[in-house]
Parts: sequence; structure tokens; C-alpha cells
Amino acid sequence: MSNSKIYSILILVMLLWGLNVTWLKIIVSNGEPITIQSVRIFLAGITVFLILLLMKQKVFVKNMPWKYILIGSFFGVICHHAFMAVGIEQTTGTKTAIISGLSPLITALIAVIFKDTVMTISKLVGFLLGGLGVCIAVIQSFHEILNIELGDILVFLSFLLQAFSFIAIRRGTRTISPLLMTAYMLTIGSVILLISSLFIYPTSLSAFMTSDFQFWSIFILSGVFATGVGHSLYNLCIKHIGTAESAIFVNLNTVFALFGTALLLNEIISIQQLIGTMIIIIGVIVGTSNIEAIILKYKRSKINRKPLESSNLVNTEQQQEKIDSNKLL
Repeated sequence: MSNSKIYSILILVMLLWGLNVTWLKIIVSNGEPITIQSVRIFLAGITVFLILLLMKQKVFVKNMPWKYILIGSFFGVICHHAFMAVGIEQTTGTKTAIISGLSPLITALIAVIFKDTVMTISKLVGFLLGGLGVCIAVIQSFHEILNIELGDILVFLSFLLQAFSFIAIRRGTRTISPLLMTAYMLTIGSVILLISSLFIYPTSLSAFMTSDFQFWSIFILSGVFATGVGHSLYNLCIKHIGTAESAIFVNLNTVFALFGTALLLNEIISIQQLIGTMIIIIGVIVGTSNIEAIILKYKRSKINRKPLESSNLVNTEQQQEKIDSNKLL
């Protein structure tokens, strides 16, 4: 698969995830967040299994990488969503957006530590520009972000632990398909989350079951498309181009989330937010441009041209000598 196709898929995924920010705001207001999240993720896992069956692919193969499936499920589903659900209630949306803007850089650093990728200057600049763009887009007052609270730490941990799941996905998909990896991760993680939430909040499951048609429409959109299809496509991209390379696109979440809230919640996009989104887009372009390879290719072509130029010079001199000798004769 060419990089242009992979980048197009990642942009589509970021569009789904950006809209999902708005969908989640509506969904979690209808009941206990962890219970709703676990049922939503379970729906996503079942969706991926159905996709596998429709594609006539096996849902179980020999030598299943259970170690990486369980690691990915624990860090990417259980820890990420549990810490996020609890933490987001104890912090502001601005801080959550800033931390999520730093998550691609965190993912890339962990990928470097686990020798899953090499951090180049263009990637680093891309990550930093993306984080800066997110900060500009969401910060209204610097006083708001100076006080560090428990919720901030929990949200940060949710993204930090999720980064470990991306490493597990990268390694697990060497043995099985990204679809199969995603299906087991989402299903196992959601079942454990649901059982845990029912122990803490026994009546939480029945509380949101009586919701209206609008809630269930958004719930299905979020579970099936944003989480089920979205994570399947994202994990496919991780397999092809790597953990850090895919993470560069995550900051586009903020761009699509801003436009999503403007369209669905009638919120106004400010000039400051537009400037932030432009910086995020520039960061993605720089981070995926692979400037170092372009410079290296240019230098090599320049070195290869020099012997050719020198040989042409020798041939010219020889021809001139022949002309001079003919004149003498």
C-alpha cells in the first residue's frame, strides 16, 4: 500500500475521531461514563468481528499473539478509557485537549525507546508544531492550565498507557491481521471494563438503556464507525508505516473536533482556533515530508554527477587536442 493511500486513510480516521469528540459529549451525559464507554467499545469489537465474517476471514488462527493482544487490550482499552472517563470529569476540556495534543510526541518517544522507529528532525518538528497548534487552538487563559489537578494526571496517564498499546499492536500484527487484533482487543477490554463498572455502579447499565432515539443513533455512529472501523483502519496504518508515523496525524483530531462542534453544537470558531488548526496542518505536512531523505537523495545525485562532469571534461580536452593536432598537420 502506497504512503498516499495510508495518509488518506489516516485523515479519514481523524475525521471520524474528531466528530467522535462531539458524539461522546452527548453520549456520556446520559449515564455513568465508564459503563457507557464499555458498552460502546463492546459494540465496536462486535462490529469488527462482523466485518471479518463478511470478508470471509478467520476469527481465530494458530499461534495467536495473545501476549500482545492482552497488553494492547489492557493499556489501549481498559487503562486508556477508564483513566480518561474518570479524569475528564475532574479537569477541563482545555487541559484534556492540550494533553491529547502532546500524546503523539509521547507515543513517538515510547516508540523510540522500544526501537520501533527512529526520531528524525522532521518528525520532531512536526510533533512540536502539532502540539503548539493544539495549545493555540484551545487555550483561552494561561491561568487555567497552571493548576495541576488529579484529573490532569489521570488524563495524561490515559494517553501515556495507550502509547504502549500501539507498540503491542505493531508487534502483534506481524502475526495476525490488524482487523483480528482490533476485534480481540476491543472485545476483551470492553468486557472487563463493563464487569468492573457494574461492580462499582450496579444500576448504571439500566440507567442509560431508557435513552431516546437520538442518543442511540449517535451511540451507534460512535461505536460502529468511530471506534470499530476507525481503530481497525488506524491499526492497519500502524502495521504499514509504524507507530510514530501514524501518531503524527492524531493532532488532526483537534481540527476536525473544532469543526464538528461548530456544525453539530453551533459553537463559533475563533481566529485563534483557525491559526492553531493551520499550525497543526503544517506540523503534519512537515512530520510526514521526510526532509532528511530528500536532502540525502539530493546530495547523492550531486556526488554522482561530479564523476560524470569530470569525464565529460576529459573527453572535451581530448577532442580539443585532436583538433589542434589536425591543424598542425
